[in-house]
Amino acid sequence: RSIGSPQPAAGLAPGPGGTRGMSLWGLQTAAGVPRKPPRLDPDSILRTVIYVQAAFRRFLIEELRVVAGIRPTMPAPSLAVSLWCCRRLLRPELIDVENEGMAVAVMICARERGLTLGPIVAAYERYAPSLPLDHPVLELLMERFAEVEQDAEEDLMSRLRAAELPSQARAVYAEAKAYWGAPERPPGGGEPLFPKFQALMESLRHQAEESLTRMLPHCRTRAGLQAMDEAVELEFQEWPTTLRARVRFAKVSYNEYLGQMGQTAFGWPPVGPLGPLCSSGRWLATELSEDHIIVEDFVAAVKRLRRQAEQDAAAELRTHLDALTEVRTKLNTDPSPPRLLLEGYRAEIEELLAMAMPVLERRRQEVGTESHEVIQLAKGILLPGPFAAKLLEECEQVALVLRRPDPPANPGLSNEEGEERLAAAVQLTQLLVYLKVELPKLAAAYETEFCAKLERARPTVGLFTEQPGAVVDEEGWWKPPGFDTFERPLGEPTPPPTPRSPPAEPPPTPPEVQPDVTVNMRLHGVTMEEAQQNSEILLLEKLAMIVAKECGIPREWITHIALAPPRPKEEPKVDQEPAEGDAEWDAEAAAAAVGVAVG
Repeated sequence: RSIGSPQPAAGLAPGPGGTRGMSLWGLQTAAGVPRKPPRLDPDSILRTVIYVQAAFRRFLIEELRVVAGIRPTMPAPSLAVSLWCCRRLLRPELIDVENEGMAVAVMICARERGLTLGPIVAAYERYAPSLPLDHPVLELLMERFAEVEQDAEEDLMSRLRAAELPSQARAVYAEAKAYWGAPERPPGGGEPLFPKFQALMESLRHQAEESLTRMLPHCRTRAGLQAMDEAVELEFQEWPTTLRARVRFAKVSYNEYLGQMGQTAFGWPPVGPLGPLCSSGRWLATELSEDHIIVEDFVAAVKRLRRQAEQDAAAELRTHLDALTEVRTKLNTDPSPPRLLLEGYRAEIEELLAMAMPVLERRRQEVGTESHEVIQLAKGILLPGPFAAKLLEECEQVALVLRRPDPPANPGLSNEEGEERLAAAVQLTQLLVYLKVELPKLAAAYETEFCAKLERARPTVGLFTEQPGAVVDEEGWWKPPGFDTFERPLGEPTPPPTPRSPPAEPPPTPPEVQPDVTVNMRLHGVTMEEAQQNSEILLLEKLAMIVAKECGIPREWITHIALAPPRPKEEPKVDQEPAEGDAEWDAEAAAAAVGVAVG
């Protein structure tokens, strides 16, 4: 058995080639097939040592036991391993940790080929709790760990040469880490392993961010933006990047663009050929969902146009079909008509077909494959054989669009290419309904070839089909199908509002009480300029207090104080001499005059 197995290979019985069935490190089986790489963790090494010792002891006395004819006196190797493990668990104090650890460390570290980091880490974690950090056993393991780590890092970097994206590098790293049994950090703690890998991952992230940033403007469909979002999460995971915000903004901008396109591409309400209108409506429903308010209004308007176009086309084509059916009935009578009549009927049919074909082509271009009634009328005009050939020709033209190779998921199709492919898949689905009746084998071949694409387009095929029993509303495009108007029941009439009374006139302002005594006095030494330059209120307050004090009255009695320039002095007559007090008046002609009222 390989190292680490507690069960015997086949006891000590000879193998098929006449040799013993026991195998040790580096030995081969009897058939010459090399064993799997041995397990070098401490438990496997200890079990193997006990197993080999027990087997060797039993081998030493095997010949004597056979001669003596007695039972084996030594336990079987597997039993010896079980007894040793049981004693080890029951009496852990009997374990010689230092000697055992040194023996295991020497066996692991002495291996030159095929040694990985896993056994070294397992041995270190096994004996580190029982030994000091500077013990030779742990130092030996750490020294050998550093040597094997360099080999593991070289192997990892050689595997990473072909990695171009962070996701590819992580996959290679996980594979190499599992192969080498490498932990995240060295035993005992420290910096993360493989610093070259960390530097390479940083470089790959920046390259991926630049590449995806250049690719983002080319994502012009919802599937392309979703693939970009998934690529960002796959490549960067928890690493911060501005691409997440850019992708979210691109999704919002794309939805706004689709809404604007739905309202402006064909006008509002939409008007135009039925085929392009249905194609755009299905693309909007796929990208924005059928519940979007713009899609609902767009679909309702196209349904009205489709209904009217179908009625007009059916009425015009039915006239030509009735004329052809009448002549064909005369032509196919039994017994057949005379030769001259026969030739006349055939010539008339050719003339009628020459008149009907342009109308049929024009109506098919207007209606496309959206009307079942128009296609049945076309079958009646062309007859089954030519009609089947025409169906096959149209199916092949549509198949050419669907056979184009798909671009990568990121950035995906352009908006125009996506709409064209969806319209082709819908058209092929509609044509296969009639091709199954005429050419079932070819229809099955088309379904098998384009199964996935037809399945994706199937939910939008009946988007513009009227449901049975639906209410048809022809009053206007702004009223959705099923819109009903009703009158509210009349209730009691609302009483007229009470007129507002005119606002009451405010009471008259009482006349201001006039003071009992009015006094005008002249201020000497004060001019109007000085009074205006200083605080006039303060000057008046001081004057009022002086007057009240001199007159012996309360301050509150003094009101209506004001300053005014003095009255101009009258010119004295020539023959008169000025009075005695006139000189003082002249000297102070510029003095201020004050009026004081005492009430």
